[in-house]
Amino acid sequence: MLSRKQLEEIIKAWPDKNGVSSNPEVYDQWIFSQNQYFVDKVYIALGNDRVDNLSEKQLRLLNNALYRLKASKSVFDITLEEIVGQYEIVTEYMSPLSVENYVEALKNREKLH
Repeated sequence: MLSRKQLEEIIKAWPDKNGVSSNPEVYDQWIFSQNQYFVDKVYIALGNDRVDNLSEKQLRLLNNALYRLKASKSVFDITLEEIVGQYEIVTEYMSPLSVENYVEALKNREKLH
């Protein structure tokens, strides 16, 4: 929880219409803390094993999906279920490992012939 003083500093540092912050250090620190909070939330929702076992393509797709989710609402409003849902869409429908492995095997087979 932010103190009143911290909140006032963040509000003062918020960028103007031209994207210029009166105190970029405070603003950048706020953005970093928000991003870190979201990363922690993703790891809580998915666990290290799920994240570590993603293929490069799945990781890229999941990062894109989570970026869009984060851009659509506050990180505080994003639920763990929404994060798991994005994970399931990527790993079960968009790019399942079994399909990726099959496509890779076909590519390798074509190279041999």
